[in-house]
Amino acid sequence: MLQSLLNVQSLTPADGHVLVVGDIWIDHSLLVNADAVQPQYLQHNSAAGLALGLAGAGLATTVVGFVGDDAIAEAIETALLDAGVASDLLHIKAWPTFTSAHLEIGDVRDAKLDAQGRRVRRHKDERALPIDGMSEYESHLQNRAERYLGNASALILVDYGLGSIAEPRALAYVAKQWGVLSVAVLGASVAVERHADADQCLDLTQVDFAAGISELRAMLPPSIARR
Repeated sequence: MLQSLLNVQSLTPADGHVLVVGDIWIDHSLLVNADAVQPQYLQHNSAAGLALGLAGAGLATTVVGFVGDDAIAEAIETALLDAGVASDLLHIKAWPTFTSAHLEIGDVRDAKLDAQGRRVRRHKDERALPIDGMSEYESHLQNRAERYLGNASALILVDYGLGSIAEPRALAYVAKQWGVLSVAVLGASVAVERHADADQCLDLTQVDFAAGISELRAMLPPSIARR
């Protein structure tokens, strides 16, 4: 069953890379009068977004996570490839890539202003993976992540409650066995206790992207490989 639901690949990350594992989603900007939804940017705090940010800071970066078998997943992979990020994304054919949407509604009076001063209504289309406990999906991701820890300098676990990381303590434990620093980046709804074995826990929801990358970079060891 697993082979029918997942498309997988394997790669050889650079020695001393940063391994980013966890929830991946993309933001959409939905113009009400537009005929089609146009993807605008990767959500910065997703695993793919943070990997892109760290790569932009010159670090050798690898990302592992779930995406769907759809055009959004292709857009994410293209962005990662263009930025020089090594990616091992598990494509679940039966489940779409997570999305978070912003609706621009012009003069509608009940709109709220976003950070750029636009009148928008926020709409979420995020569904956690339909799995309980250590399923075949999660165990497969866990095995892939553990494989890449052997030559990593740091592990970043991105957990926004979308179901990508089944056993964060198991990954943190393996990281410790390899002498690899582990940092958990958590969404507001995720309990810190769930990542009690990580060396550091970080909330980036209240800072902008550049500040978040700087804060995360400051936690990482100087031994990380450069791109």
